[in-house]
Amino acid sequence: MSASSAPVSSRGALARSATLIAPGKSFRQIFDGHRGPGGALSLEHAIIAVVPLCLELKQRHERGEKLYVHASCIVAGADGAATIDTSKAVVPTNAKDRACTAPELQATLSPGDARASVFAIGAILYEAVTGSVVGPAMQRPRALVPSLPDSFETLIAKALVSDPSHRPDDLGALASAMHHLAPTKSVAPPSADESKLDHTGEFDVDIRLSMLPMEDASVAPVRLPPPANMPGGAIDLTDPFAARSAAPVSAPTSRNDPTAQLAALKARLESDTRARYVVNKDKMDHGPFTAVELLQQITSNQFTHKDILRDELSGQSRAIGEWEEFSPFAKQADIRREIVAEKKAVAEVEKSDTRRGIAKTTIGLAVLALLLGGAAIWFFKVRGSRNDDVDVADDPNASDIELNGGVKGTKHAGGGRGGHGGGGNFPSGMSYEQALNSNNQEVTIGAGNSGPDLTDSQLSGPLKNGGFISACGAPSSMKVEVRVAIKLGRAIGVTVVTDPPSPGVSSCIDHAVRGMGWPSSPKMDSFKTNY
Repeated sequence: MSASSAPVSSRGALARSATLIAPGKSFRQIFDGHRGPGGALSLEHAIIAVVPLCLELKQRHERGEKLYVHASCIVAGADGAATIDTSKAVVPTNAKDRACTAPELQATLSPGDARASVFAIGAILYEAVTGSVVGPAMQRPRALVPSLPDSFETLIAKALVSDPSHRPDDLGALASAMHHLAPTKSVAPPSADESKLDHTGEFDVDIRLSMLPMEDASVAPVRLPPPANMPGGAIDLTDPFAARSAAPVSAPTSRNDPTAQLAALKARLESDTRARYVVNKDKMDHGPFTAVELLQQITSNQFTHKDILRDELSGQSRAIGEWEEFSPFAKQADIRREIVAEKKAVAEVEKSDTRRGIAKTTIGLAVLALLLGGAAIWFFKVRGSRNDDVDVADDPNASDIELNGGVKGTKHAGGGRGGHGGGGNFPSGMSYEQALNSNNQEVTIGAGNSGPDLTDSQLSGPLKNGGFISACGAPSSMKVEVRVAIKLGRAIGVTVVTDPPSPGVSSCIDHAVRGMGWPSSPKMDSFKTNY
């Protein structure tokens, strides 16, 4: 049934809806122009608008048409009912419109069939009522508008199933189910078998694959008191058609506090425990990750804003910096990297200044030494030319002078600690250098061979992964050298050198290496590796 053939009472309801749905405007203009809590439309006005749209799309698809369906090509009519403007039904360029595109169409952005239109209607209805867009950080509708009925959440969850084989494709059944959410307000569509919203072809509709987060039954829906300036006293939040201003309003401090906003975004992302994110870096796919794992990878600089993130549920793929939900975390990681790089540059400048200062001092001392040496030579020449005979005659030991001592330093037992955080600093064992100095291997002729040395692959095997480096908090910019002495399958001597120095990181790596195992050999083997 079209809007033009609706009963008088229904058309009266549609006409009343026009006060909120400006005729001729696209839904995108209406949604983006809305100011205030909640969505641009109440549930009843959204249903009044969308039910006729479902019936129009059903007729078009039955004629074999494939369509682009998003908020920019849906236009409000004079009676408040929505219709599709084919001149605007083109490839979506707006990110919010693209979120209305079914996951199976995201790669090609092609026009879709009835099953894709069901997803689009669900996304449009969700944005109309909640004011939020379908995506990774989306919340359940009742978390944003507590007055919404449970049946609305169930209907949206079915429409937003990401796998097309488990998503309903009957727009008539969808229109009928939506009409039942506001039976006295919307135009009654032709009767349809609503069971088709639970079964599609050979598959059951599986809301576990829905873009809508799973409901935590242990958490009761939030019920907030009405604003103090609301006329008429308390608002009945169980009424699905309560005034829009009854929707929960965030505290001003939360809205204006970037830290609080970022914390809330992180909590929303991490509430979805599904492993749905894949990152393409250096032409290789990594993942899938849960939101928690992905954020850890971003903040630890494993992934940057330039790497491509693909959401396996929505099918959307773009650079991390272009995702509204993940861009803030990538920017924070960029800022931290810049701070580290700036500190490193300052340290290099200070070292360079120190080296220049030492060089200047050395040159100055050398010049002074030359001047003093020249003066001494002049002095002794003058003195020698006048008193040579006297000096020799007065020195009874002239022929007995010896040069004692040497210029080579003495090597002390035990060795030194190699750099920052070396093994010698910890009670758990010797440093690498101490282990080498203590290795007094006795060789007895005819006693046989005590066994071959370990191969390079056997020595480097336990350290090849390098995961313990990042696990100890070493940033990617930090240079790490690990020196290990191995005997009887264990690290008996460890020295860890970090640049810039970090005793905490060095200590953590030291203990990690000492806990590793190698093939047992009575001989001592040693090696160094850099990260």
